[in-house]
Amino acid sequence: MKNFLTRILDLIAKLIPLWLYPILMRRDSIGIFYHAVSDEPMEQARHLYPVVPVAQFEEALEYLQNRYQFVSYARIHACRKEGKAFPARAVHLSFDDGFSECFSVVRPLLIERSIPCTFFLSTDWLDNCAMFYRNKISLCIERLRLDPASVSSLEGLTSDISRPDAVIQWLKELRLPDEDIINDACRLLDVDWERFLAEYKPYLTIAQIRQMHAEGFTIGAHTKTHRKLMDLSDAEIEEEIVESCRAIQEITGQEIVPFSFPHSAFGIDRGLLFSIFVRYPFVGLLFDTRGVRKDESFIVNRVWAERPIDSLPRGRARVGGVFPLSQVLYIAYREAWVDGVMEFFRRLRRRE
Repeated sequence: MKNFLTRILDLIAKLIPLWLYPILMRRDSIGIFYHAVSDEPMEQARHLYPVVPVAQFEEALEYLQNRYQFVSYARIHACRKEGKAFPARAVHLSFDDGFSECFSVVRPLLIERSIPCTFFLSTDWLDNCAMFYRNKISLCIERLRLDPASVSSLEGLTSDISRPDAVIQWLKELRLPDEDIINDACRLLDVDWERFLAEYKPYLTIAQIRQMHAEGFTIGAHTKTHRKLMDLSDAEIEEEIVESCRAIQEITGQEIVPFSFPHSAFGIDRGLLFSIFVRYPFVGLLFDTRGVRKDESFIVNRVWAERPIDSLPRGRARVGGVFPLSQVLYIAYREAWVDGVMEFFRRLRRRE
């Protein structure tokens, strides 16, 4: 019955035009976030999510500037914590993971347009002191793409090397506890991630971060290690949030450091998060990845601009593997509307 009702609601949601959703579902602001913008291939990221071409990112900025009003993190913080009014159709832009292209590619575009932005960084990677295990995986997949025959070198590490697509899927499913296996795969595939880290410098440096902060951008924390917090103990969750915010504060001198969840805050106790938010005054608002859905007042949801979409309406097309921002927003509103209606029915049933 639940699946049937969801399908019916989804059909109805598709009949509602995008322009009507902000009227039906009023939000004080919406958030948009990206990871990677570049015209270069970014081998360390391209097999994890699409790398947005510069021209398409500029089109997205133009789209937002014509329909919304960009606001800074400071404005959101003041409105959420002090009760100040949001401007009409407020939108906040942010980036996760802290790739160096945030400095070299994104930053000049935002300065040119006077657009505020928050950059959320995993602090263990700063100054390219370490590489994210998933970036190693992307480099391995790139190696397999360029040299499919190299898959034979992984014999013994994974059970099925007969199908490259199966090997790639196996690589994508590896997690931080599997880092020794990931490092073995790098070695067997002749992927020198340490050399890549030293020569390419894929992550932001402390000097770049300080310059971006001096130019008016907000720098936020994105944990120390980018681990999925719902898999950790309460003490580990607190350490990842607090210590990454503390590290950013020490670098930038910011009084308040906002935080964004790797993956999402799904399954994390809101009471624990509120306790952290209250006990550590330098920890700012917490940013999640659940589109335009509502949450606690100290949690700001955002729409993932690069998100994969199963299908597009006729006449729509994606560029460089990335979907039009208008379509991504439309689906985010549809999903939130369906969830909202389902929650309404659940409340009704609880009252019976």
